[in-house]
Amino acid sequence: MSLIESITRGAIGFRADASGTPAPWDDYWYSPLGYDSATGMRVSPESAKRLAAVHACVSIISRNIAMMPCRLYTSMAGDGKKVVVHHPVYDLLYSQPNAQQTAYEFKQMMQGHFELRGNAYAEIVPGPRGAVDQLIPLHPDRVRVERLLPSGRLRYVYNDPLVNQTRNLMQDEVFHLRGWSDDGMTGQSTIAMAVDTFGVALAQQDYTARFLKNDAKPGTVIENTNFKTKEDELRFRESWQRSQTGENRHKTALLPLGLTIKELGVKPIDAQLLDSRKFSRIEICSIFGVPPHLIGETEKTATYASVEQFNIMFAVQCILPRLVMWEQAIQRDLILNPRYFAKFSMAALLRGDTASRYAAYKVAVENGWMCQDDVRELEDLNPIPGGKGKTYWRPSNWLPLDQIQQSPAAPAPATPGSTDTADPQQDPASARLLLLASDAASRCVRREVNGAKKLVERNANDYEVAEFYSEQERFICDVLRLPAETVSAVRSQMAERAGRLEEFIVAGDRVRASAWLDQVAIHEPVRLATIAVQGVIQ
Repeated sequence: MSLIESITRGAIGFRADASGTPAPWDDYWYSPLGYDSATGMRVSPESAKRLAAVHACVSIISRNIAMMPCRLYTSMAGDGKKVVVHHPVYDLLYSQPNAQQTAYEFKQMMQGHFELRGNAYAEIVPGPRGAVDQLIPLHPDRVRVERLLPSGRLRYVYNDPLVNQTRNLMQDEVFHLRGWSDDGMTGQSTIAMAVDTFGVALAQQDYTARFLKNDAKPGTVIENTNFKTKEDELRFRESWQRSQTGENRHKTALLPLGLTIKELGVKPIDAQLLDSRKFSRIEICSIFGVPPHLIGETEKTATYASVEQFNIMFAVQCILPRLVMWEQAIQRDLILNPRYFAKFSMAALLRGDTASRYAAYKVAVENGWMCQDDVRELEDLNPIPGGKGKTYWRPSNWLPLDQIQQSPAAPAPATPGSTDTADPQQDPASARLLLLASDAASRCVRREVNGAKKLVERNANDYEVAEFYSEQERFICDVLRLPAETVSAVRSQMAERAGRLEEFIVAGDRVRASAWLDQVAIHEPVRLATIAVQGVIQ
């Protein structure tokens, strides 16, 4: 090697070492991809999947997250939320994110990438449904993340196998699930952080395979051999192998005069191999946060009495943090309007047995925070016909605590001829308030009727109708300055009228819709003004 060549090669090698990239002549390029472990085994996401514990943990987590429905919601005026079915992102998350995959397949694939590599990527493809029309998964091994200066935005360099070239995707073109990160750009690979744990498990598995390949029996040694030539020794060894392997296994063998055979004993470490592999399986479960009993390791980890608590722990400590990661990544990368947010339902994962569920439903209905239709929806049953299941019940002998303490005296009965009355319509002060409220109420109703007629004319969908009446509810509360105790009455009325208007639009009956809106314009101002005045009086 010349001096020039030596210096050049040394400089290139130094740059390769300093940057963390192996030099062109390094053995790295001639060995399996992955990470070196202390056992000498090279561990990669693909080789780690050879371990039953890794495959089971990744499968369990991915399946549980994939089966949970993800819906899009928006906050309602006051309290509560409602599902936004007609938002374009809703169909991506709930039904089909792209032309090839269902939502279950997409979420399972993305979560599998995340568990083994710490990152999961999907390209955001615009189309007929808007800026987010499809989500196309990108293999993490083909993606490199860079930070652009001085903006600090991220760029994703993707080696696309379909076009056999590198494509650059900007931050707003990629949906990114990122695990524990040190630089804020990429998550750290689970395989890389626990490479020695996986390396030990792989070494144990390979050693066990070789041990069992030999029928889990030690080798033999033949003593007192005295062959004249090397050819005689090889001939005897081959003859011995043929007589004791294959179809001749376990047959009686004859030794020449003077030769003796000796079997090697099983080492204690070989006898304890299964116990050491069991420890590796439990250690792998701890890395992924999966209770060992879910992959079949029940000894000293879970009993029939504690398995329910372990399942709850799995839901809270393992699945819930990953769902929060999904929800916040969806909010960051896919949803432009802050009014909307994604939420996974964990009801299926936390679903109890029949007796426990029915006991909980009984308490919920009796205490008034669930109605019968709410219970039937959770049990995949249709509502009670006629809306009879929407009533919220509560024991009639309950009173607020302050009323029990104060024990107010009952009002004295009104004497004949007295002007005192509980009717606010006959009170002069109430009459003046009612007159002032009527003008504002009429303005609210005119806005509602005009807007509703426009919805009927263009055959608006139920999402647009719901949005309009949600805005109408906020407008009424702002104009009439309604107190909190009367907002629920307005909300209920708006929801009822939104449903009625949707029925007319679906049926295509514009005549009946127009007649109904005319009746609303006649009667609603008085009713609305009365609600506002009674709220002030109370």
